[in-house]
Amino acid sequence: MSENPQSDSWLSLGLAFVGGYCDAAGYVLAKTFTGHITGTLVLAAISVAGHDWRTLLRHVLAIALFLTGVASILISERFNRRMPSRFFLPVVMGVEIVLISSAYFALSSHLTARFGVFVGCMSLALGLQNGAFSQAGGISIHTTYLTGMITSLLKTEAQRRSSEKTTRDGETSDQKAKLLGGIWLAFVLGATVGAAIVFRLGALAVIGAAFLLLAMVIGQFASGGHSAERKAHREICAEERPRGDGHEDYAQRSHSREQVRRLLIRLWIRGGWHSSTIGSKVLYDRRLRFLLLLWCGLYVFAFPVHAQVLQEETLSGPDSHETGQGPHGHLFGSWGGERTRLLERGVRFDFQYISDSLWDIKSEQKERFASWNRFRGTVDIDFGTLTGLHGLYFHATALWQGGGNLGAYLGLLTSPSGMSSANTCRLDSWWIEKRWLNERIAARVGQFAGQDFYGAQHYATSFIFEPMGYALGNLFTDFESFDPPSTPAMEIRVVPIHNFYVKSMVLAAVRSPFSQNPTGLVPQFNGTPMSVSEIGFTPGKKASSVRAFDNVETRKGYSGLYQFGASYNPGKFTSPTSSKPRSGNYLLYWMASQALWRVDPKGAKGLDATFAYDWSPSDVNRNNTLLTAGLRFNEPLPLHIHNTMSLGYVRNSLSPDFLRPGMSSLKTEQGVEFNTLLDVAQMLLLQPVIQYYANVGGGTNRAVVFGFRTKVEF
Repeated sequence: MSENPQSDSWLSLGLAFVGGYCDAAGYVLAKTFTGHITGTLVLAAISVAGHDWRTLLRHVLAIALFLTGVASILISERFNRRMPSRFFLPVVMGVEIVLISSAYFALSSHLTARFGVFVGCMSLALGLQNGAFSQAGGISIHTTYLTGMITSLLKTEAQRRSSEKTTRDGETSDQKAKLLGGIWLAFVLGATVGAAIVFRLGALAVIGAAFLLLAMVIGQFASGGHSAERKAHREICAEERPRGDGHEDYAQRSHSREQVRRLLIRLWIRGGWHSSTIGSKVLYDRRLRFLLLLWCGLYVFAFPVHAQVLQEETLSGPDSHETGQGPHGHLFGSWGGERTRLLERGVRFDFQYISDSLWDIKSEQKERFASWNRFRGTVDIDFGTLTGLHGLYFHATALWQGGGNLGAYLGLLTSPSGMSSANTCRLDSWWIEKRWLNERIAARVGQFAGQDFYGAQHYATSFIFEPMGYALGNLFTDFESFDPPSTPAMEIRVVPIHNFYVKSMVLAAVRSPFSQNPTGLVPQFNGTPMSVSEIGFTPGKKASSVRAFDNVETRKGYSGLYQFGASYNPGKFTSPTSSKPRSGNYLLYWMASQALWRVDPKGAKGLDATFAYDWSPSDVNRNNTLLTAGLRFNEPLPLHIHNTMSLGYVRNSLSPDFLRPGMSSLKTEQGVEFNTLLDVAQMLLLQPVIQYYANVGGGTNRAVVFGFRTKVEF
């Protein structure tokens, strides 16, 4: 809960509206109450009497998952007591958004059990909400059902009219009655609106609840944190106020300043000032804010603070950092301190969920929603910290992914999602890595993907469609391996001078990577050995510190990355211009990423640009050239959370040698994307996006795609 009762009251009204909305929508669409148990138990009893066992299972599932959601919150609070309350509720609401969106996609799909999946996701979402928000203004409340609330409201009204109560008790009863009455009205209004929209739009209306929750999450983080600032300022002013006799005790003054210093540092380390609306009617004096910042700087300078030392990062690519770009956090905290203890010993675990929910809102095909989902687990071990073997590392990652591939449905060369490929559950990558001479030389061997490190977009986390959200889209023309069906490989990297590196790898080029090693557990050496090499120039940063993706820390200052690479496969390839297979195929690429402007030369806020181009022989490769360009504005919104706005452009050119009979020419497919990235919390990211495509698949059709990406780190 927030420290501000007024803020909690407004939040309770919004959540009650969502609770009524979802409960009504669930009943209209699936004939099941998803937000409370009493009504669902009655429906289950009716199903038993009518021998409708399939419907009974649906009701039982709703009850079980609602209770699971409540229990999950209780367990999370027990093991995550150190997590600030201002983060916990928005994270739960973010998970609720994902579940409600998944419920819609399940109901809109052709799954046999789509009603069961819909009911399960909605019930779990409302169970989480009911467990996470149970008090407002010191009053116990519920935002997903009303039975107990109405009883409490009647008791409160009776107490308010009792002549035996004091004036203070009467005021408390008035406040409680107003709050409970408001929640009751909000729930009923939400149920009415939800049912009306469902009757008009059908299953699509469920998405409305997700957008309402998203608006509340953004509102919580966007609201200013002035109450904490004022509290700290009052303590500072109290310290500076002169005493009546004109003298101050030095020891007492030093002790008080030490307390204020620690207060300010604690507020800063916990992720910014706490959001609150206390005193919203009072104008905040800019001079006082400047004074606060000045004193904060003086106190921090006088009292050194040591930040937590993070584990040395491996050469990991996109597979290990598929979460937010800002400060790193976890939904389930530090596992009672166990995660922190493991990290101090050199062992780091990450578990993430990522979803791309995209809607084809305009195209030649019928409108369709597609949701691509990925769960990934990763472990990194620093043997230098663990056993004293400095410079030795181990990395492994596994995943489950599945969903709808909207790019394949529309016939696009540019996939709207940089994650979508094939449904699979497998060990993705693993390797052993060794570094020498202060990281100037590094080598590794194991199972990993070439596209995770060669031709990968440095600003990929800021985009969603594939050529800019992962790696150049036509790198597989010569069968360079990609994530997740990685293949056996070995690599060496050398940094001869401060801002320059050379690296090269040999990998197994497999033409059907998902089928040759479906689990990823048994490496298969049945592909053609191919080589990939790259040279890079890194102005503004050490070449040895460069990783596949950038983040908030690495983009500070006027840094850049310029790359030239080439891949070669000596295997046999067919050509439309020859009846005999030809030996060998290759691809060349050029990439540049550069900070153009910074508000502070040492900061990250400002404008970045990226450009990439590749080419391969047109008589062997149909999609033989690709161009990408993009702009990214870091921190454009005046929010207390990390945010970016990005504009990307993709141009896919097709070789005329691959013209089918009856076609006069192949047009160049072009795509444009605009998205806004919001690191809502240290473990939750939201990224709405809109994309436009012209000359789909080399033809004349057009398409417009709208949706959002969600990332949660557990």
